Amino acid sequence: MFMFGWCDGCQAIAIEGLCPRHGETRPIPTINKVDVCPLPEFEKEFLNDHMDGLKLGEGVFIVYGDRSLRKLIVALDRPLVEIKVKKDGVDFIPLTKGEVTGMNPDSLWDANSYRLNRLIRVSKSFARHELSLHKNAIILFSGGKDSVVLAHLLEEHELKKVFMDTGIEFPETYRFVDALKKKGWDIDIARAEKNFFRLLPEMGYPKYGNRWCCKTQKFEPSEKYIKEHFGEHQVLAFDAERRWESLYRLHEPYKRQHRHIPNQYSVHAMIDWTAMDAWIYMWRNRLPVNELYRYYDRGGCWPCPFGLTYRSFIMEHAHSKLYRFLEGAGVTSNSYGVSVRPCTEGKPMNHLVFSDERLLNAVARLLPDVCDTFELHESQKVICVPVNVSKTKLNSLARTARANLMKANDSA
Repeated sequence: MFMFGWCDGCQAIAIEGLCPRHGETRPIPTINKVDVCPLPEFEKEFLNDHMDGLKLGEGVFIVYGDRSLRKLIVALDRPLVEIKVKKDGVDFIPLTKGEVTGMNPDSLWDANSYRLNRLIRVSKSFARHELSLHKNAIILFSGGKDSVVLAHLLEEHELKKVFMDTGIEFPETYRFVDALKKKGWDIDIARAEKNFFRLLPEMGYPKYGNRWCCKTQKFEPSEKYIKEHFGEHQVLAFDAERRWESLYRLHEPYKRQHRHIPNQYSVHAMIDWTAMDAWIYMWRNRLPVNELYRYYDRGGCWPCPFGLTYRSFIMEHAHSKLYRFLEGAGVTSNSYGVSVRPCTEGKPMNHLVFSDERLLNAVARLLPDVCDTFELHESQKVICVPVNVSKTKLNSLARTARANLMKANDSA
């Protein structure tokens, strides 16, 4: 059950609307999403630097918003800040005044201990049942908060943890995994043999409906690792997938055969946990935290197209080098760097409108291959081309130009 309430006694959110210590709570009617997340510290500092009349103080604040992350709300028992993501930037709108103190992590445990203890018990008992039936098992360890929680939940079984090195993890994740290994964590590393950046010109930038990178950077190294260590025997792969993370995972079962690796059976031991459940457990047990969460509410591969609109805005300030790659690839806006529009002056021309000057220049260098005449308006980031040049050709040209920029960035 998810009916978010505010416990005045704990001064914290109760995820199920009842506090184990104080009973009934006040409803928080504005929360529109199950998987609310804590506001990252970097984002809090950024908001404080760009808002007048409101300061977010010490403690935990939550963030929720729409599915495409076009509008986010920072809140406690009421909305405090509205964040609007636009094509030309991001607006921060304070909804109250003064200095506001966030929630204490210990109080969050108090307000949600009954729920957490049930989740912990079920996750552990289900895992014990699966392990009583299968001798081959590993933990898929991403370096994110959920996989840290999972490793802690299953520590009594002393399972090998396997980190899939996609080649495109954030630098903080690589440092985090190295630090855990030095502390004695039993972590194997399975590295992707294919280079993401070298595949881009041929495969195109990953997008909804074309997630080729998951296969080449995750599934293939996972399959190789399992074959090397277990042959053709069935293997349980405990992972920390949660159904509330995305629509794609919403209807996932607790256990299923992997779609691409026949002898791997994925066990989602935390399938019904929320992000706040995981964080409250982390804080309660003083577990190590990937530094990446200082900047973002989720980890994963940094070029991932899912949630990129707002993440790229944070990356511009927190990971400027990685952001420049995305900018050069033309994926820092919804138009993916270029859109085709009719000429506003009624001429038999189409306008190629760019969000990135480098992509404009890269396309301009290739245009003579497809048309004899075109007009370049650098100050407006527009190229005018004859209407008889098909959009298919123009899109293909833009893909080639983006690939050339990616190669240049990669070699640099």
